[in-house]
This record gives sequence, C-alpha cells and structure tokens, in this order.
Amino acid sequence: MAGLLHLQSTLLPSASALRRRAGAPVPCSSRRRCRVEAKIREIFMPALSSTMTEGKIVSWTAAEGDRLSKGDPVVVVESDKADMDVETFHDGFLAAVLVPAGESAPVGSAIALLAESEEEIPVAQSQAASFSSSSPSPPPPQETAQEASPSPPPPPPSAPVAVSAPALPSPATQGGGRVVASPYAKKLAKDLGVDLFSVTGSGPGGRIVAKDVEAALAAPKKAAPVTAARPDVPLGSTVPFTTMQGAVSKNMVESLAVPTFRVGYTITTDALDQLYKKI
Repeated sequence: MAGLLHLQSTLLPSASALRRRAGAPVPCSSRRRCRVEAKIREIFMPALSSTMTEGKIVSWTAAEGDRLSKGDPVVVVESDKADMDVETFHDGFLAAVLVPAGESAPVGSAIALLAESEEEIPVAQSQAASFSSSSPSPPPPQETAQEASPSPPPPPPSAPVAVSAPALPSPATQGGGRVVASPYAKKLAKDLGVDLFSVTGSGPGGRIVAKDVEAALAAPKKAAPVTAARPDVPLGSTVPFTTMQGAVSKNMVESLAVPTFRVGYTITTDALDQLYKKI
C-alpha cells in the first residue's frame, strides 16, 4: 500500500513545477495566431429571384470612400422581377467599385470591395486594379480594306445654321402618370416631402435616384413650372430591353405554347329578357 501511494505521488507535479510552467513564455507561433488582421470583403451580386442569372447595376447609392454601417443600402440592382436596394452585411468603407452603373454582372461575382478600416482602402484599390487587369480585354479592331483606302476630301463648309439649345431632360414619368424611381428615392422623397413628378432623373433612362431628390430639395422654388420637351428619339431606332422587359417578353412568348380550350353551352334567357324590358 505504501508503494502504491509513493508511485501516485511521483506522477503528480509539484507546486514548484506548476509555478515554473505558469511563468513560462508563450511561444511566438501562438502569439501570431492571436493577432487580428483587417479584412477586405467582397460585395457580391445577389440572387434576387430563383430565375435570376445576372443583374444590372442601376445606380450606386454610396460613393467610394463612404463609411457604411451594417444594413445601409449600397447599390440598386435591376433583376428580371424588379429593382431592389442591396444592403451591406458588414461595417466598413466602400473602397472600390468593380462594376459601374449601367453594366451587368453574373450572380455571385464581385461588384465592389469593402475595407474594414480607412487605412485598408489603398490595399483594396490595388486589389481592384488586379481585378480589372485579369478581366479579358477586347481584341484590337482589324483594319479593313475600306479603312486602308484614302478617305474622300471633306465637303466645303456650308453656311452657318442656327442651332437651337438642347432640350432639358424631362421628369422621369411614363405613360399613365407612373414615375420611374428607385425604391430608396421614393422613400426619401416621401420622408422629405418632395413631389417626384417635379424631379428630373439623372439615372439610366431618366430614372430618379436619391441624389436627384436631394438636389430637388436644395433647389430654389420656381414660380411656375415649365414643361420641357421630351428628348427626341429617332424613329425606327432599336432600343434594348431592360431586364424586366426581357423577362415579360419571354413569359408572353412562352404563354403561346399553353393549350387553350373553349367550351360553349346554349341557355334560354326568355325570362331574363322579359325582366330586362320591364326594368
């Protein structure tokens, strides 16, 4: 029994050994693991519907260098269903925009970079430059035979013609009195009490964005509103569909493949006709 107790006591560390272990320095590798580094996150093109494969950037509600909080709207994306505001899921600074307004990007691809601190913005911008350099550039145009031939001499200058001043862009209204504006611009106009029918849109296709509402609020009140002429569109020109218009056109074409049945039945309405004559 005494031998067993002696064996167990030799296996237990002494108090002095525990004190030496407690004062031992932490290895350098452990200290490196504990260091927290700033992150540069990518803002991806979200899938706003089950049938969405790519999205179009309508406008950026935040500019490069702006500080963002979790839940702030960053960009307005046009899908095959509607235009929606995309929010950020992290705090940080919008360091670089990879896809400008008016261009499209596939779902899941990076459209912007979000830096965790202001000091990380130059690093994120250098990464954005690598993104743009890695994208395939269009091939240089080849010289055709017509370009190789000498161009004809320019015609003699004609008499000066009076040119009218360009027409101002009209407010972003469509047929039926519908205003084309982003959801964030509609909410901002409602909060500030701005009439969207008097706001001139600067977005794609005359769309009203948030900065247009703020500019209309800061502009001085006019005595009498002047209706400007709509911008002239040449007759017969091809105008590309928006993403929503393309989806509507596709669904309408597919509806023609649905079989249609008509059932007829003859009924007698003599009593109904007599009642109608009495009334």
